[in-house]
Amino acid sequence: MTRLPVPWRLILVVAAGYAAGSITSFVLFESSSTGAVLFLPAGVTLSALVLSDRRRWPWILATAAFVEVVIDRAQGIGPVAAWAFALANTAEPLVGALLLCRFAPDPDLSRRRDLGAFLLCGVLAGPLVGGLIGSLTIHWSQGPAVLDGLLPFWAGDGLGALTVGGAVLTWRLDRGRPDAPGPARRALLLLLTAGVTVAVFWPVVIPLAYLTIPWLFWLAVRYGVAVVTEAGLVVAVTANVMTVVGRGPWATLSDSPRREAAVLQLFIAVAVLSAWLLAVEIAERERARSVSRREAAARRRVEALQEVTAGLATAATTDAIAEVLVRSGIGLLADSGAVGVIDRERARLRVWTTAGDGAADLPLDDPSPLATAPRRGAAVRARSPAALAVPARAAGTTFGALEFRFTDEHAIDDDVAAMARTLAELMAPALHRARLYEEEREAAHQLQQSFLPVVPDQLPGAEFAGCYRPADQHHDIGGDWYDAFPLPGGRIGFAVGDVVGHDLRAAAAMGQLHSALSALAAAPHDGPAGVLDALDRASASIAGAELTTIGYGEYDPATCRLHYACAGHPPPLLVTDHHAQFLTGGRSRPLAAAAGPRSEATVDVPPGSMLLWYSDGLVERRDADLDTGLGHLTSIASRLDGAHPRTWCDALMRELTGGQRLHDDVVLICLRLQPSAPDAAGPQAVSLEAGRVPSLLRGPPDLARPQQPAPNPRQSVPGHHDQQ
Repeated sequence: MTRLPVPWRLILVVAAGYAAGSITSFVLFESSSTGAVLFLPAGVTLSALVLSDRRRWPWILATAAFVEVVIDRAQGIGPVAAWAFALANTAEPLVGALLLCRFAPDPDLSRRRDLGAFLLCGVLAGPLVGGLIGSLTIHWSQGPAVLDGLLPFWAGDGLGALTVGGAVLTWRLDRGRPDAPGPARRALLLLLTAGVTVAVFWPVVIPLAYLTIPWLFWLAVRYGVAVVTEAGLVVAVTANVMTVVGRGPWATLSDSPRREAAVLQLFIAVAVLSAWLLAVEIAERERARSVSRREAAARRRVEALQEVTAGLATAATTDAIAEVLVRSGIGLLADSGAVGVIDRERARLRVWTTAGDGAADLPLDDPSPLATAPRRGAAVRARSPAALAVPARAAGTTFGALEFRFTDEHAIDDDVAAMARTLAELMAPALHRARLYEEEREAAHQLQQSFLPVVPDQLPGAEFAGCYRPADQHHDIGGDWYDAFPLPGGRIGFAVGDVVGHDLRAAAAMGQLHSALSALAAAPHDGPAGVLDALDRASASIAGAELTTIGYGEYDPATCRLHYACAGHPPPLLVTDHHAQFLTGGRSRPLAAAAGPRSEATVDVPPGSMLLWYSDGLVERRDADLDTGLGHLTSIASRLDGAHPRTWCDALMRELTGGQRLHDDVVLICLRLQPSAPDAAGPQAVSLEAGRVPSLLRGPPDLARPQQPAPNPRQSVPGHHDQQ
């Protein structure tokens, strides 16, 4: 067992305090007929025991006993009586401290429970033991009755334990309290307390001593427990001094001086304890309000954290995650802050701040806390201004960091640090998920862009413009497509298709159908119907191609004749001189649903006419029927002037889809059809090797799907006829 060194500092403090209190009692009260009833050392020894490790208690008790014997012998008390008083004044604090530490190991005398334990154990039980031993000593040495000495000893020792012990044990309550009075104000308050006590104890005939009570109450309300106990000690000493010098209502009592002096100590104890209880009640209520405020703040923080969690769960991109954290996350803890995300090259941070200045780049080797934390992989604190940066790590990778900035340099505590780590732990997997999503989205976007054709604005006999808008704008992928290309003989071919679905599977099917149609159209064929028949057979080997709708047409500028066929697709719209008509011929069922050869239609096109072809996503809405959408398209197209096809595309897309959340992909092509110049030479014929044309498989049996009706009643178009 390790032997503890001698606690010389503690011994000197206890010896000095005990000696000062004991000498004060002898000097002030020895000549008084009341006897030495206020025993200040009782509080010195009790508080020293309570505040010290138990292994040091023997040193404290030995010091108190030694000082007691030395002072008693100096005052002429015999050795037996001196050692008896030493026994009384060591047994008393020992009993009180043992009981108090049993019920309140670390007493906080601003709490009702701990104060009750202090009063019962330290102020009543311990002094009762000391008073009993002291009164027995007086009885054996001087002869008075035991009870005549017990009450004064008990009252004096109890008041000493209450005032001195209370002042010492509550002094630490004001350490670190922002609104606690400083040393100068504290000294002034204690001087005023002494002055008030002198003033109210000065009259002998008029009893004004009770006026100390409202003063102590005011101190309790204004300054709290620690100041009240210190002021109570001043009141106790001053009141006893005034009584000894013959002032106050207790100075003229002569019936039973010891008993009346004990009543004085009881009055002082009641006055001090009443103010003390008031201060405790105020502290308890303030503590309850503080707990309530903390609980309310914790609830708000939990609710806000749930909101942040929900926001991060639905945020798909890095920008969206940063917006959630800047808007709702950082404000949970700090006055301002920033979100930093490491780029894919791991050289820079993309930074968003609560100031709302927009995203900016920060080198990863920057000395700021926001860059240092992810570089080190550990939290970083800054002092002036106060800041805390926490790295966001998931799956062994650091994705970025959160920085919290505070106007109060003492704001960063364990709770703040724990909440900051929680937010970083939520941020990291969200960024990991967003990075995977963005990589997938970029790959899908590149795939979709590879499927969209590069069509020149000028084709033989036509000006062309096309546009595409997917329903899944997050992935920018879908199953709709379009194309336009020159054909042998100076003709042009164009197509619009709609594969069922809006995902990667639909895009893959669309890409294969697109390639197959281009190859079939370039090979020798019997018009658009023949191309669709061949494509129908080829679609049997393409996963996801079932029920695809396709519109395909060929325009010959030499004859101004348009041949077209619709496999379940909406009809094209021909606009001539602000007059719009749907071309409703050449209709058949979607791919893999036709029972026999497909039909096509032919129409003579007036020069300068605009041909519009589209997918159903342009005209179908959940809150309206198809006829309404087609009518809206006709109305808008009829009002457009003879501008370039690009202007028509932009205007129609803006009017029909602008500001709306699409539930289907949208494709639109616009062709301004013109006759060819008399000396125009057609493009060279394209020959394909047999191996480059997809195998034309026999189509599946009829799916018993009813023939799709034309979207509008058939309208007469000059020179229009169907071909079977």
